[in-house]
Amino acid sequence: MSIGALFNSYLYHGNSLKKRFFEGWYFKFVDKRKQKSFAVIPGVSTASSKNESHSFIQFLSGSRNESGNFIYPFDDFHSDTKRFSVEIGDNHFSTERVSLKMKDEKVKIDGEIKIIDPYLWPVRFYSPGIMGPFSFVPFMECYHGVVSMDHSLEGEVEVNGEVIDLYGGKGYIEKDWGRSFPEAWVWMQTNNFDHDGTSFMLSVATIPWLGRSFTGCLCAFLYKGELYRFATYKGAKIIRVDSSGDRIAVELRQREFTIHVDARKTSGAQLISPVQGSMSGKIDESLTSEIHLKIHEDSTLLFEGTGTNSGLEAVGKLRLKD
Repeated sequence: MSIGALFNSYLYHGNSLKKRFFEGWYFKFVDKRKQKSFAVIPGVSTASSKNESHSFIQFLSGSRNESGNFIYPFDDFHSDTKRFSVEIGDNHFSTERVSLKMKDEKVKIDGEIKIIDPYLWPVRFYSPGIMGPFSFVPFMECYHGVVSMDHSLEGEVEVNGEVIDLYGGKGYIEKDWGRSFPEAWVWMQTNNFDHDGTSFMLSVATIPWLGRSFTGCLCAFLYKGELYRFATYKGAKIIRVDSSGDRIAVELRQREFTIHVDARKTSGAQLISPVQGSMSGKIDESLTSEIHLKIHEDSTLLFEGTGTNSGLEAVGKLRLKD
């Protein structure tokens, strides 16, 4: 890992010598009419042996409930050490554009997408990403980062002959890196509200810590140009989390703010996930879920609305302390 990556969560944190490591960037796209959504996930996996190490690009279609995984040699992965720019084969990913050119026996994907006015996550030397000071802890199982909370799109993507027009659409970028995904988590994201420029992301997960574990949260809300941040390390308390069915309810409190989330999970498709660096796990993600969000500041209702075309995952059973 370069020194630059230590202080900037956008950048690549691995190298060819690091074993049992994964890193992936999540790009989500929704068309202007909110009828078609898809995500691509470029990344790398360095498992216990060099023969297992590879780079990959996963593809998830929300409208079709389909997914796929394109495997590339590890050496096909290239990243810039000073700014976020990743290439895998003929594919390019950055905060300016995404270029896709993938093909296998079942799927052919070709497209050029321009990213317009991204709201990049603020990077500070003392807080290089959404995890704040926890970004510097060397033994975390999984690290999370947000790259762009919200941006507009131009361009189009062709998937097996179907053209997806993204002009005027909305996009979002985040990432994960480390060894494995948590034992249990809820993750959700949407920036498709009635009020343009509004974006919401929430993650509640079981965090291993010094031989024990706790349930922690990361949450971000972009509204009218202001970024609200909520996290366990900032004093946020998880009052409620219920992910036992298709309805997912979460309540958080942090100082004067109370966040109520009522999400409806729709059917999705399967993605592969990291287990000790090896991409051998499987999870289900929906891109067509709905998130009803209500945020109070003291007794004042700051925001209430429903986000559509939401990404949503609910894995395992989360437990809160009594």
